[in-house]
Amino acid sequence: MNTYASDFIETVLGQIKYKKAHASITVELQNHISEQAEGYMAESMGEDEAFCKAVAQMGNPAEIGKRLHKTHKPKTEWSIMLLLGAIVVFGLYIISIYSSLYFDYSIFYKQVFFAGLGICAIILFYFFDYTKLEKYSIPLYFVTSLLLLLAIMFGSKMQGRAYIQIWGFGFIPSFVAIPLILIFYAGLVKKWCDGNVGNLLKLIGASGLPLFIILLEPSLIYCSIVGVGLLTMFTFGICGGNYKGNRRKTLIIIYGSLCALVFLIFVYVLSNIPYGTERFTVFLNPQRYARGAGYTNVVLDNILSSSKFLGSSESTYISGNGLPSANSEFIFTFVVGSLGWLFGILLIVLLGLIILRLFVAASKVRHEYGKYLCVGICCVFSLQVIVNLLMNLGLCPIFNVALPFFSYGGASYLFNMALIGLLLGVYRRKDIIEKLERNSLSQ
Repeated sequence: MNTYASDFIETVLGQIKYKKAHASITVELQNHISEQAEGYMAESMGEDEAFCKAVAQMGNPAEIGKRLHKTHKPKTEWSIMLLLGAIVVFGLYIISIYSSLYFDYSIFYKQVFFAGLGICAIILFYFFDYTKLEKYSIPLYFVTSLLLLLAIMFGSKMQGRAYIQIWGFGFIPSFVAIPLILIFYAGLVKKWCDGNVGNLLKLIGASGLPLFIILLEPSLIYCSIVGVGLLTMFTFGICGGNYKGNRRKTLIIIYGSLCALVFLIFVYVLSNIPYGTERFTVFLNPQRYARGAGYTNVVLDNILSSSKFLGSSESTYISGNGLPSANSEFIFTFVVGSLGWLFGILLIVLLGLIILRLFVAASKVRHEYGKYLCVGICCVFSLQVIVNLLMNLGLCPIFNVALPFFSYGGASYLFNMALIGLLLGVYRRKDIIEKLERNSLSQ
């Protein structure tokens, strides 16, 4: 490249802080300057003079660099950041009330520590270049499945389920594996969701293995949450522009087969797993089992039905600290019972708004791998919120599902912060990645 052009491009790049965009911008500027110079040289102008004139017509390199910097500058979804900040503060306030009521302030201090770790996690994933993960989708698939299986086979047990304890942190293996499952499955959808029957079968098999392992934990609810996330990514892949098969026929076959499979699993759980049958029958008639398995359902109903719009509930279960898991699965009922429905509604509104903004942010991502990753994250996060609120309101059976950023616990905090950080990281680069891919295809 001519010296005039090289100096011009170097000055332009000096204004652009996002280094990954430098290569494509360099090629684009080189091509443009060369075309102009070749036109001048065709008019019998010397090479140096032609390039000098071509560069002069480009304009001020510093000004051009500043404009390109704005174009290639990473974008931040500030509405999600602000909502997340409000949720974190509100969640800590709720835990502080719980700590003062139970005279156990260590719970509040630990939750502050978990929040700090969560903020570190969101910063880490926000600045991490997610595109580097795509090429490792298949190795990550096998490693995640193997580690999950080993954790379930050789890990500790708590209430009949696999449980891992590391440095004072306790967590369910399938729960912490969800981000890894979403990451590798997004890559597999992009790789295999092309309309080829063989590739579709590989994709279905790839989703079936981790779900089967999670069922061995056993955890039907986390299997369902992950399954819905994977199914949503699969559906987006089928409806995407790279799918060459019959979309309608494929979706009918997949969803029809899935409905049949879910029905068979439901029948199997009711017929062969005692706690599954008990949980379902208790949900249908909790009063009948009020002194046994239905105790929690009755307590929840008692607190919510006697709660005021503002102020503490008249229920003795709140004043007498009789609400089980009040700081974890049933934190919503604790909020309504301790502070009133106004605060409960505020909690729902904040979580509803952040879910809405997460889906809106995901809809703006055009990069295929990033799009699949974002919709999977949105589904997994929103399903946690929906399931938890429904079981608190007595609209679904009780499961071991925490309410993100409100329930006490480190694993849940880190997990959900990592998910949102990853989505924000994808959104941050959405325009840049799209421009880079467009430029690479045009070269």
